[in-house]
Amino acid sequence: MKKALLLAMILLLVFTFPVSAQANLKIFYSGNEDAVLTALKLIPNSELVSDLATADVIVLNGKCSDPGQVNSQVMNGAGLVFIMGTPSEISANTVSSLLGGNITLSAQTSPLSMATPKGIQDSLISDIVWSSSPQIRERRAMETSLPIVPAVIGFETKEPVLSSLQMGKGEAFIFTALLDGANPQIQEWAYFNYLIYHLVESAAGRQPLSFADYPNSPVPHRNDQVVLFVFLGGMLAISGFSFWFVRKYSKRHPEALEKIVINRKAYARHEAHTDWEEIGFHRPLGGFFLALFLGLLLFVPLIIYQNLILPVYILPSAQAIGIWGRVTQFFNLIWVFFDMGTSIAFVKFFSEYRVHDPKEGIKYGQVFIWWQLLSGAVQVAIVVALSGTILPRSAFAIYSWSVIIHTFIQIPGFYQFFRYAFTGWQRFDYAQLLDLGLTLVFPMIAQPIIVSVFVLWGRAHSVFGVSMGGLLGMGVAAYAAELLTFLLGMFLFRKLGYGVRVYFLAHFDWPVIKNSFKFGVFNMIGSALWGIGQSIEIIITQAYLINYAEVWGNWVLAQNFVFAFQVLQPLYNNLMPSWSEAISNGRKILSKYYSALAYKWGGVMSGFIAAVLLAVGDRFILGASGPEFSRAASYAVPLLIWGAVQYPSWVGDNVQLGSNKPWLMSLMIALEQSIRILMAFVLVRFLQINALILAYLVAIMIKNVVAYFVNNKYCFPQKFYFWQSLFAPLLAAGAHYLAIRWITGLIWKSDQVTSIIILFIGLLPSYPLYAFFVGLFGGWEDADLSDMQRALELSSFMKPFTWLWWRASSMGARISPLRNRFVMDIREAALEEAKSLTSEKISL
Repeated sequence: MKKALLLAMILLLVFTFPVSAQANLKIFYSGNEDAVLTALKLIPNSELVSDLATADVIVLNGKCSDPGQVNSQVMNGAGLVFIMGTPSEISANTVSSLLGGNITLSAQTSPLSMATPKGIQDSLISDIVWSSSPQIRERRAMETSLPIVPAVIGFETKEPVLSSLQMGKGEAFIFTALLDGANPQIQEWAYFNYLIYHLVESAAGRQPLSFADYPNSPVPHRNDQVVLFVFLGGMLAISGFSFWFVRKYSKRHPEALEKIVINRKAYARHEAHTDWEEIGFHRPLGGFFLALFLGLLLFVPLIIYQNLILPVYILPSAQAIGIWGRVTQFFNLIWVFFDMGTSIAFVKFFSEYRVHDPKEGIKYGQVFIWWQLLSGAVQVAIVVALSGTILPRSAFAIYSWSVIIHTFIQIPGFYQFFRYAFTGWQRFDYAQLLDLGLTLVFPMIAQPIIVSVFVLWGRAHSVFGVSMGGLLGMGVAAYAAELLTFLLGMFLFRKLGYGVRVYFLAHFDWPVIKNSFKFGVFNMIGSALWGIGQSIEIIITQAYLINYAEVWGNWVLAQNFVFAFQVLQPLYNNLMPSWSEAISNGRKILSKYYSALAYKWGGVMSGFIAAVLLAVGDRFILGASGPEFSRAASYAVPLLIWGAVQYPSWVGDNVQLGSNKPWLMSLMIALEQSIRILMAFVLVRFLQINALILAYLVAIMIKNVVAYFVNNKYCFPQKFYFWQSLFAPLLAAGAHYLAIRWITGLIWKSDQVTSIIILFIGLLPSYPLYAFFVGLFGGWEDADLSDMQRALELSSFMKPFTWLWWRASSMGARISPLRNRFVMDIREAALEEAKSLTSEKISL
C-alpha cells in the first residue's frame, strides 16, 4: 500500500510540475529567403526575431547593414554565423568592421573541394561527413591576422572555408562560400540543414544534437522505426505461411508437375517446330543479334537520357546520382549473397535436364522462387533494421532512406524469374527482351514519372529537399522496373504455351536443393567476391577520395559509356546453358567450338563499340552534360579501353559455370579483385580517381590470361583463333575509329544537338561499315556468314538490322584477299555433335 501511494505521489509530481523545456533560441536573420532561411525555420525551440538587440544568435547571409552594432552584440555574448556575400553587398571594410580586424578578400570561382584539417577535434567535424560535400565555386577567400580557427579548408588551396573566431564573450563562425543565389549544390547537400543548425547552436553556446538525433535530419527517427518494424514482422509472417501452404498442396498433388505446357497449339506454333529447338550456335547468336541491335537502337536514347535528360532536367544533382550509384553498387554484394546462386543454378540445371528429364529441371526453378521469397523477407528485415537504427549514426548516414527503399526491391524477390526461365529454355530472344527492358527501357519509363514526383515532394518537404527527394525516387523507380519486367515475362511465357503455375509450386526434394546450392554457393562466392571488391572500393574512396559524391557522379556518367560493352553479356549468358547442355552430355568438341566463337565475337564486337565511343564519347559528354560533369569526359577514354578488354573474362566465367566448375570462377574473380583492391588502396590517396582506372586495367588483363589456361586444363580444351579474334578486329576498329572521328568532327559544334547527332551516327548508321571492315580484313569465313544467315531468322523484329550486318559482312569478305585464309578447323565435327544431341531431346 505504501509503495502504491509513493508511486502515485511521484506521478502526481511529474505531471503537476513538469520539467521546463529549454528556452526558445532567438535568431536574427539578414538575407534573402533561400535555403539558409529554410534551415533556420527547421531548428526546434527557436524563433526568428526582427530586433537585433534581442537576438541570441545573429545569422548574416550575404548581407550586413550595421556591422558595428553586430560586432558590439557579439562582443557582449551573442553568437554570429556569417556567410559571405558579393562585393556589392559586403565589402572588405564591412567584414573588417564586423569581425574587428583587418580583412583582405579576393573573389574566387574555381571549383574547390572541402576537407578538414588534421588534428582538429570538434563536433563540427565529427558530426558531419565533409568528404561527402560537393564542391563550392563562388566564394571570397579571406586573409587576416585575426586568430581564426579553420574547421574546414579547401583541399586544393588549403584556404579556410569554415572558421571559428572568439570575439569577446561571443563566438563567430565564418563561411566564405556565397549562398545567396550561388553554390546551389552545397544547399542541396543532405547535411546542409544540419550544418546551419549546428552552427547556430554552437554559436549560442549550446551542445548540438548529433545528426542522427536531430529531428529534422533526413534519416529514420523513432516513429519511422516503429512503422518499419511492424511492417517487417508482418512480411515475415506472410512469407512463412505462404510456403507452408504451397508445400503442403504440392505434396498432395505430384501430378501438377506434369503441366509444363498448357497450350499445345501455341507451343507447336511458337516453339516446337522452330529453329529454337535445334541445338547449335545459331540459337545464342540469334538472341545476341536481337540484343545487339535493339541495344544499339536503345543505347542512343539511353545515353541521351542518362547524360542529358536525367542529370539536367529530371534530377540535376551530381551528388544524388553519385549516391544512388554507390547504393546500387554496394548492394550488389548483399543481393548476390542472399541469392546463393539459385538463379544461375536454375539456368544451368534446367538446360542440362531439358534433353532427357525437363520435369527435374522445373524443380530448380521452384527452388529459385521459394528461396527468393523466403530469403528476401529475411534480408529485407535485416537490412532495413540495420539501416533504420545503426546506419544513421555512421559515416553513411545520408544513405539511410535510400538504402531502405532500395532494399524493398527484394520483396517478393522473384521478379526476374522469367529472365532466367527463358535463358534455361534457350529462348534467348525473349530473355534478351526482358533483360533490355529491365536495364534500358523500363528505367527510362519509370524514372521520369516517379523521380519527378519525388523531386516535387522533396521541394515541398524541406527536411529532405529536392536532391534527396529525387534520390528516393530513383529507388522507387527501380522497383517499378522490376515489376514491369515480371509482368512482361509472364505474358511472353504464356504466349509460348508454357504453364506459369507449376514453377510456383514446391515439389523439390533434398537432392535438388543440395545440387542447387552446391553449384550456386560457389557461383555466389564468385559474385560476392566481386561485390566485396566493389564495396571495399567504396570504403577506400570514401576514406581517401576528396569530394567523393561529386567525383562519383562524374565517374558514373563516364561508366554509362562502358555499359555499352554489356551488350556482349547476352551472348555469353546465352552460351552458358549451351555449354552446360553440350558438356554435360559429353559433346566436348561442340563445347570447344562454342568457346572459340565466343572469343571471336567478343573481339569483333568489343572492337566496334570501342572504336565508336572513343571517337565520339568525349565530345558527347562535353557538349551534352554541362560544366558540372566535365571531368567525366577525361574518365571516359581509359574506362572505354578497360571495357574493350573485358570480354575474355566473361568467356572464362561462363565456361567455368557451364562446365559445372563454379569454384574456378570464384578463384579467378578472387585473383582479379585482390589485385584491383591492393592497387586502389596503395594508389588512391596519391592518384585519386586515376588509381581506380589503372587498377581496373591491370587486374582484368591478368585475369584474362590466367583464366584461359586454367579453363584449358580443368574444363575442356580451349581454342583461340588469333587472326579472327584479335588482329582482324583491331584492324577493323582502327579503320572505323579514323572514319568516325573524321566524319563526326565535321559535324560537332560543342552543343547538345550535334553531340546527340554524332553519337547516333557512330552507333547506328556506321555499324555496316564496321562489319564490312571485318570482312575485308579476313575476319569472316564462309561458314560464319552461313551462321549469321541462320541466326538472322531468330532475331525477331531486329531482322532488318541483322540482314544489313550480314550483307555488309558478305560484301567485305567477297572482295577480301584474306577470305577463308583463317578458318576454324573444328567446325564440321562440332556441327555433327550438335545434330546428334538434338536427336536425343525428348518431346514435350
